[in-house]
Amino acid sequence: MGRIASGAEQGRFVRVEDDRDQSGGFLILTAADPALTVDAADGWVEDEPSLEQYFREANWIIEWAIE
Repeated sequence: MGRIASGAEQGRFVRVEDDRDQSGGFLILTAADPALTVDAADGWVEDEPSLEQYFREANWIIEWAIE
């Protein structure tokens, strides 16, 4: 769990789930609250390079380990 410190969606919470066993990629969950229930959204990428590109394109700086 982390909080987007800057970039697109600044202030929202983010969690990345390794879903390679089910969907073959990574699920990216964002929301206005740390429980990921308020104004929630999701994205999906197929591999780690695509995940890194997703973060770069959003200009995200993440503060990780938010509880």
